[in-house]
Amino acid sequence: MSMRFLILALAASFAANLSANYIVKYKDGSSETSIANPTTSFASFSISGDIEYVEEDRRLFAHYGEYNDTYYSNQWYFNNYLSNSFYHAREYALADGGPNVTVAIIDTGITSHFELNQNVVGGYDMISDGANSRDGGGRDSDPSDEGDFGDNSGTCSAGSSSSTWHGTHIAGIVAARSDNNYGIVGAAKGINLLPVRVLGACGGLTSDIADAVRWAAGGSVRGAGQNPNPAKVINMSLGARGSCSRYMQESIDFAKSQGAVVVVATGNSNADATFYTPANCRGVLRVGAVNQSRSRSTYSNFGSIVDIAAPGDGILSTVNSGQTTPSTESFASMNGTSMAAGFISATAAMIYQANPGLYPDQVRQIITQTAVSYYCDKESCSKGAVDPYEAVSLAYNTTPNANFSYKDPVLVGGTAALNDGFSSGNKSGGACGTIEDVSGGQGGNGTLVGLFFIMAVVIFHRYKFTKQL
Repeated sequence: MSMRFLILALAASFAANLSANYIVKYKDGSSETSIANPTTSFASFSISGDIEYVEEDRRLFAHYGEYNDTYYSNQWYFNNYLSNSFYHAREYALADGGPNVTVAIIDTGITSHFELNQNVVGGYDMISDGANSRDGGGRDSDPSDEGDFGDNSGTCSAGSSSSTWHGTHIAGIVAARSDNNYGIVGAAKGINLLPVRVLGACGGLTSDIADAVRWAAGGSVRGAGQNPNPAKVINMSLGARGSCSRYMQESIDFAKSQGAVVVVATGNSNADATFYTPANCRGVLRVGAVNQSRSRSTYSNFGSIVDIAAPGDGILSTVNSGQTTPSTESFASMNGTSMAAGFISATAAMIYQANPGLYPDQVRQIITQTAVSYYCDKESCSKGAVDPYEAVSLAYNTTPNANFSYKDPVLVGGTAALNDGFSSGNKSGGACGTIEDVSGGQGGNGTLVGLFFIMAVVIFHRYKFTKQL
C-alpha cells in the first residue's frame, strides 16, 4: 500500500466525529477523497509534500423546489430559460452581507400585503389632482392605492372597469418575501420598497411623475417632505406616446446624479419604442419583454433604443382582490413590459447589493453586457435578455468608476441616435391581457384587465401617462 493510501486510511479511522468530506488533489495530477481533512488531522501528512490542495467535497442538489412558497412552481421564469439565474443571483448578491437596497415603485401606489408589508419604507402620493387620486385631496404622504378603475363619470372614462393593483404587482415581482410557506418568490431579497403613487384612473401627469422621480432619489419637491430613504433604483412601468419632456429629463438627470438607476418599461403597443416616453428619455434603462419560448413578446415595443429584455408573459405576483376599491390580499398573473421592468429593477438592486460603490452607467453596462440572446422578429429588439447571476458576478469584479459612460442610443431630447452600435436580428425585446386568479378563491376571478393602449394628452407639454400592463 502506498504512503498516500495509508495516510488516507489513517485519516478515515479518526473521522467518526467529522461530517465533511474532502477532495485531496496531489501534485502529480491524481486525486483521492477522504472523510476527514488529513492536513489538519495529521501533521505528518503535510510533511510528505505531495499535496497540491485539499478542499471540501460539497454535496450539491437539484435546483428545482428550492423554495417552499405556495405558488413557486407557477413562476416559470425561475425554472425556464434563466436556468435558476435569479435564484443564484439573489443568494450571491447578499453572500458578503450586502446592504438592503431601496427600490422606488413609481406607479399606482400599493395595497397592504403580507408578502410586501415588512419591506415597505415610507412612500408618497404625488397625484396632485384630488379627483384622480380618489383620496379626497391632492398630494400627501400616504401611497395607498385607492383603485384605478374607470367609473365613466365624465371626469375620466379611461381605463378598465376594475382596478389593476398595478403598483402592488410590480412590488411583488421585485421583492416579495420568500421561503415563508406562502405566496410567491420575489426576484430579489433584502430590498426596501418605496411606493410613490402617480397613477390614478386617469393615468398620471408628467409633472407629478417627474416630481416623484426627483423625490424618490432624495431631491426636494415643493410641498413634499424630504424622503428619508433615497432609492438606488427607480422603476417606472408607465408611459405614453410622445417626446421626452424637458421637465422629466431634468428629474431623470438628477436621479442619475444621485447614484440612482432609472428603469423604464418601453410599452406594449408592438411599436418602435422611440416614439414612447419616458422610454425615449436619455439616461434610463429601457426594458422590453420576452416570453417562455425565449422570444420577443408579441406586444412588446422594440427598436434600437431598447437596452434589455426580461420575462413579461404570465408573471404571477401580488395584487388585491377588490374589483374597484381595496379588499383582501391576493395573487394574479399579468403580461407586459411593466412586469419585465420589475425584473430589471430587481437585477439592478442586486448589483448594488454586490457592489454598492458602482455608478448608474456601470450598472446599465453590466446588465446589458451579460445579457443572453433570444429570438427577435424585428430588425432590432434589444441587447439581449437579462442574466441576473452573470450580472451580479460581474458586479463583484467591477471597480467603481465615476468616469465610465454608458453608450446611450438616445440623444438629448429623446431622439434616437444613428449608428448607435446596437446589434439586431438575434435579440429580443414586454401588453396587457388577462388576469388569472390563483389565490384559491380570494381574488381576481379571471377578470379581463382590458387593453391599455398608450394615449397621450398634451397640455403645455404635460402628458397623461398610463401604466404599461
